Amino acid sequence: MTQDEASRQYYYQEIARRFLRHQTSMFFLPPRDLALISDWEKLGIPLEPILEGIDRTFARQLKRKKKRNIYSLSQCEREVLKAYASYQERLIGQASPPAEPDKKLNKARSEIKDFLERLPAELKPLENLYKEALEILSQNEPDASRLEELDEEIDRLVFELIPEEDKKTGLKEIRREFPGKPEAALAEILQTRLVKEKRQLYHLPYVSLFYY
Repeated sequence: MTQDEASRQYYYQEIARRFLRHQTSMFFLPPRDLALISDWEKLGIPLEPILEGIDRTFARQLKRKKKRNIYSLSQCEREVLKAYASYQERLIGQASPPAEPDKKLNKARSEIKDFLERLPAELKPLENLYKEALEILSQNEPDASRLEELDEEIDRLVFELIPEEDKKTGLKEIRREFPGKPEAALAEILQTRLVKEKRQLYHLPYVSLFYY
């Protein structure tokens, strides 16, 4: 085994170990989760923020009034990306010269404006949410909490717009991947997966700055 292969194996194993340490009812990650790790690897996301994001996801769910089970790495993705954004900011703080402070802000605004200009008719219900996000991003100090809430609202609305037949097909596939898991957990994994697919299909921009 080459050094690169050993490093790659360590990357996958450490992510799996950290997730399965929290989710003790599972013994291995399903293929979709391995594919997500591959995506993170291609994006160049280091191990440190991924493990931090996994820990944050499980810590947050313990604090929720309405508990939820985490059975898929995809449910950790939001916290992983937030941790990665913080990791990058720490690196920027150590670098010289510092990066342009408005770079993320300008990119987010640009992507949202482009999306609103090409907004497909079937996604018209998303228009007001994206317009509100654009207004917030135009402020001197954008409200990060509200932007995160808007991303969650966009996700919920996107899921509502997905045809029922697609949801039924997706749920069958998830039941095969996660046999014996509670229906509520399967429904959450279904929503996470289908929304991500639609975001990729329509190039739906995120509004939270940690995605940029």
